[in-house]
Amino acid sequence: MTKKRLALILGIIIILIQLVLFRDYIPLLSNPIVIKGMRCTCPDAQIESGAYYLKSITPDSLKKFKLDYSEIYFVNEISSFSDPMGVSQYIVYGEIVGKQSVSEGDEHYYPLFKIKKYKTTYFYNISKWIIRILLVIEIIILILNIKRKRVVTFLQK
Repeated sequence: MTKKRLALILGIIIILIQLVLFRDYIPLLSNPIVIKGMRCTCPDAQIESGAYYLKSITPDSLKKFKLDYSEIYFVNEISSFSDPMGVSQYIVYGEIVGKQSVSEGDEHYYPLFKIKKYKTTYFYNISKWIIRILLVIEIIILILNIKRKRVVTFLQK
């Protein structure tokens, strides 16, 4: 095995490992639900993005109800001492476990969401772009090495 072929194989393996490790930061590999907290008697948070993903993970038993995916209730709260008024954005991961309305007898339902993990969007947004740029640079370098190898082998024939 030549050094170039070994470098190409190692490059592909490194990129695949990075794709697995950083899949939360790559849009096609993850479906983040971005929320903005609300502190009132209404639903717990407003959905900034990820409503279509919420629709797709809704259990079949809840699809017969007309759920409003613009806002959401939580089973467990986001505990944040730095954001007492709930104005920061968060990325939440979890599952829909039920439905809830604003008041008794109201037929307008919102998803009831169980949070498994969450993070603030500040660090997420910075990390997301750094990781994406590095992956694009690595893929470009790998493609250039593959093309250079093909040109060299073509010229040697």
